Amino acid sequence: MKFTGVNLLDELERSEMADLRAVFRKRAVAKGEVVFRPDDDEDLVFVVARGRVRVYLAYEDKEFTLAILNPGDPYSTHSGCYIQALEDAELLVTDVRSVKRCMAEIPLFTRTMVRVLGHILRNSFSIIGGLAFKDIYNRLMDYILSEARASGTPEDGGRLLKLNLTIEQLSQLMGATRQTVSTLLNDMERAGLMFKRGRGVYFIPDLDALAKAAGDDVK
Repeated sequence: MKFTGVNLLDELERSEMADLRAVFRKRAVAKGEVVFRPDDDEDLVFVVARGRVRVYLAYEDKEFTLAILNPGDPYSTHSGCYIQALEDAELLVTDVRSVKRCMAEIPLFTRTMVRVLGHILRNSFSIIGGLAFKDIYNRLMDYILSEARASGTPEDGGRLLKLNLTIEQLSQLMGATRQTVSTLLNDMERAGLMFKRGRGVYFIPDLDALAKAAGDDVK
């Protein structure tokens, strides 16, 4: 899932962004490492340079994933969430003060950040709406449909989708148990909506059929 729809790595390569690039420092993180926690003192901004990290909430033994961040996605540590590396990754990190200064001095960066914040807000509303008004089966179908449309590879009239998520990670993203998500995936396969090709890899023969089952407008 491209969280923001804006790749800041591409933006940072522009000549106008040279001063902004200079304020970031690289930080390597290992798979499974919790990079930031809600009680961290520093307010930082980071951009994922390599790998994937997840943004999640946790209470006692429960976790709920809000988003998976991919290369080019930015985020801020003052959101009150945990940030964990799903695989070996590299982050570009800076402090909020430096970002504020760059927003004042570099108009292009200001426009980019406005777009980024807009995409983050829209995604947050989508998550809230799904939790409030849709059951887990529809949320799961909505997610798979969205990912297939955004990053699926055309194949035999359908789409090949590489989620690169374990069942556990997918269940955390859906706010459901592992057993529930596994059962629903099997139900979708029995219904002919999609077929598993490997770990985290699915073939969707008909996007319109999946959209109809999810109650989405056919596109």
